[in-house]
Amino acid sequence: MRGVITGREVVSNLGLIYREFGASCVVRCLWVLVSGKSTTFLEVACHRER
Repeated sequence: MRGVITGREVVSNLGLIYREFGASCVVRCLWVLVSGKSTTFLEVACHRER
């Protein structure tokens, strides 16, 4: 288990991510992919506004 999300995993599971975690999580996942940062899905899904 790598833990780091990949573009292919996010795109193939967009519906599930949206349904379970909401639109803001989808946007954060896509932002991480565009920015090229290496992060885990848990960090993205449990993101809190500061």
